[in-house]
Amino acid sequence: MKKLALGTLMIAGLLVACGGGDSDDVTPLPDANTNNPDASSGACNPLSPPGQQGCLTGQKCTWVTVQDTPDRLGRVACVADGTVALGGACTVGAAGETTGFDDCQAGLFCINAECRDICGLQGQANGTCETGYNCTRYADTFANGDDDPAYGVCNPGCNPITQIRTNSNPVAGCGAGMGCYMLVSQTESIAVCAGAGDDMVNTDIVGTVYANSCVPGAQPRRKDPGSQTSECGGLCAMVDVYQGMNTQHEGGMDSPTPGGGLPDPADNCQTRWGAPPPADTTAGESCRYWWAREPFDGVGTYSNSLGWCFEHNTFRYDPTGGQNPTDPFPRCTTLTTGDVVQPIGDPPHNDAIYFWCHAVPAMLQNASNGVKKWHARHEPKLDRLVDNWRYRN
Repeated sequence: MKKLALGTLMIAGLLVACGGGDSDDVTPLPDANTNNPDASSGACNPLSPPGQQGCLTGQKCTWVTVQDTPDRLGRVACVADGTVALGGACTVGAAGETTGFDDCQAGLFCINAECRDICGLQGQANGTCETGYNCTRYADTFANGDDDPAYGVCNPGCNPITQIRTNSNPVAGCGAGMGCYMLVSQTESIAVCAGAGDDMVNTDIVGTVYANSCVPGAQPRRKDPGSQTSECGGLCAMVDVYQGMNTQHEGGMDSPTPGGGLPDPADNCQTRWGAPPPADTTAGESCRYWWAREPFDGVGTYSNSLGWCFEHNTFRYDPTGGQNPTDPFPRCTTLTTGDVVQPIGDPPHNDAIYFWCHAVPAMLQNASNGVKKWHARHEPKLDRLVDNWRYRN
């Protein structure tokens, strides 16, 4: 089990107290203190060692799903401890005050029908995951609705292009029914193995959009500038592309070899995903750097190492540098590293960077930072997963 002393993973979130859930239709669970007169003041803590979580002997502190409809609601509470160890096959009871929890041991949580470590999203003690795993948010888990959870679940890290698990020996993918997906918060991007979605590329996503709504190798993206509809778009292997440089890789780089017996890498918007070629003046797609999707300043792990298929002939930008997008995004192959295309910056900026065709330096230039943030606000929020083994929208 993980528990690497003091965790330092810092992702903004609100502490979910034992007693959350604000629907008048739900009979509230007792507080941890009511269950256990000997517990110290405050909520029970699922990150504390078994027997020290603020619950009675034989209990654990975990997330309990109180109702499934019309909305899924739950809360952190003390319930009977489970018997399934880390990595074991687990089940979750039907929603209800006395049934809506799993049969994992204290400190673990059932995700994708497997007991995984619970982790902290606010730098709590005992909150970090073991090496090769990342702390990830799940919908309707340790928080209700769009509330930010204080706790998450440890999932294996992976490569979103090759779909291979991090530090796996021998080399292995995420597993049957699983895929590698990108998660983006206000502070970082991470890639984790999660239950695979089944929406294909160019398919509209019905219902709530999650980071793993699409088939492996694809991620949700905004369909067009005139609606809030999201669809699935492919990931791609990115390289700097501008006028006279790597023009043959405008749609992404083709991998010279398959992924060692695993599915072929999702490396090119055209050859892998069947996207219209970049020269298509109506719906052409090109591979653009992932940093365009990240709302935070600076450069993260995947900012300059991952690409996403972007419908550049569908979307618009404001050539005056304002908030009135009128002109289609230019192709990367038409851009230079100078300041030629409007808006001309002060100080001058790099056009290839401005339009996400070039790796961005550690300190973002003002102009590129502005267009990045504007577009990132309009892309689907990819900060949490859904347990596709349990819920299907």
